[in-house]
Amino acid sequence: MRDEPNAFEKIFGHFAKRLHDAPGAARLARLAQTAKRIPEPLLDDLAALILQLDDVQLVDGDVALNLIEVGFCDVRYTDAVAFASALKTRLQGYVDDPRVASNARGDFRDRVAWWHMALSRAAELCRWPAFLLMEK
Repeated sequence: MRDEPNAFEKIFGHFAKRLHDAPGAARLARLAQTAKRIPEPLLDDLAALILQLDDVQLVDGDVALNLIEVGFCDVRYTDAVAFASALKTRLQGYVDDPRVASNARGDFRDRVAWWHMALSRAAELCRWPAFLLMEK
C-alpha cells in the first residue's frame, strides 16, 4: 500500500473543493473518494503516456475540461478508475495519431474559451451557465 496520495487523489480533491457548489459536485466528490483505488499498473501506464506525449498543456487541458464537464454537465464516470481508464484511451489516441492530438488542442482552446465566458457570465448573474444558455 502506498503512503502518499496518487496524483489523481490530489487532482480530484482539488476540483471537488473548487467546484463544491456545482450541479455535479457529488460526482466530483465520488471521483475524489475513489481515486485511491486506481491500480498502480494503470497509473504507470498513464505516466508512460504522459512522458511520451511530452505536452503538459494537452494533458492538463484534457483532465481539467473533463472534470469541469463532470461538475457542470452530465458527464459521468462510475468511479476514478473509469475516469483514469478513459483518460488512458484518450492519451493513447494522442500518442498514436498526432493529428488527433492537434485537433484536441484546438478543441480545448475553444472549450476553455466557452467555459471562461459561461462561468464569467454566470458569476456576474450568480446563476449556473446552463440556465443562461436556456434563456436565449
